[in-house]
Amino acid sequence: MLNILAFLAAVPALSYIKIAIAAVALIAAGFIIFVVMQQKGNSDGTEAMTGSSKSDDNESYYGQNASSRRERVLKTWTFICAGVIAVACIVMIILNSIA
Repeated sequence: MLNILAFLAAVPALSYIKIAIAAVALIAAGFIIFVVMQQKGNSDGTEAMTGSSKSDDNESYYGQNASSRRERVLKTWTFICAGVIAVACIVMIILNSIA
């Protein structure tokens, strides 16, 4: 236990910041993978393979727009996660050049 505490005391505070930023980037990368997997593809060829059709969602006004709202939210989260990863990488580059 004392060895762990001595090691943590010897590590500068900048290392904790680097670890935190790396953890944020890792979480954002995992979330972006999840969000991209939830999105539908742009190709119509996959519908024939799965047996679904576009007319299934168009039975009501809400169903007509539900898919476009869901896709818009997922694309927004994709851009947000990509921005978080980009900012985290830039901050890590700056912190590595300082220390």
